[in-house]
Amino acid sequence: MATVTVIAGVGPGNGAHFARRFAKGGHAVALLARSRDYLEQLAGEISAEGGQALAVPMNIADQASVAGAFAQVRSELGEVEHLIQNAALGQRGPFMEIPPEGFLAGFEVSVMGMVYCCREVLGPMEKRGSGSIILIGATAAFRGGSGFSSFAVSKFGQRALAQSIAREYGPRGVHVAHLNIDGVIESERSLQRLPDKEQQFFLQPEDIAESVWYLAHQPRSTWTHDLDLRPHIEKW
Repeated sequence: MATVTVIAGVGPGNGAHFARRFAKGGHAVALLARSRDYLEQLAGEISAEGGQALAVPMNIADQASVAGAFAQVRSELGEVEHLIQNAALGQRGPFMEIPPEGFLAGFEVSVMGMVYCCREVLGPMEKRGSGSIILIGATAAFRGGSGFSSFAVSKFGQRALAQSIAREYGPRGVHVAHLNIDGVIESERSLQRLPDKEQQFFLQPEDIAESVWYLAHQPRSTWTHDLDLRPHIEKW
């Protein structure tokens, strides 16, 4: 039976590249997100390339929806060995222009969504004494910025939760890692928004996926918790 990897939060950017990389590595990948049509399209493409993929629509901010999604994954693929937590939400803009509901929505998706997903996998991982949870973070998890108050709150919260789970479950054999993506990821949207930037300005999604694969397969004698990724020209 193939190793099972769940990607929670799959879109055409990072999530799709994570799915393709882990499928290429022989994993059965479960694709979790809201958009049924996109998930089924991506799962079909991965299957056509020789991989194994399962499309599972869900609302990550709803605990019952998350529980149902993971039940389907366990039924059709087996217990989860790797969880890649890619879903996040945070409204950007001046602090006084973001309504309280904007902060709550970001917290529900980014933090509570991670709580719901981790609760589905940690028990079996602890019982086996193996597994990994990889959180896809951002610079906002380390410092808040002007116009990023809502996003920073959600990303700080994710990283704090990842640290706590890592310290509790690391000694039990579960590797929890936080990946800090410090820069702009190349996408159709970012290229349109920043047409004057050279390619070296952007992080490449396929290269980010290689780092996620690396984290998921680190020997336990050299586990990483925080890993920074940035283009070589990025200031930090």
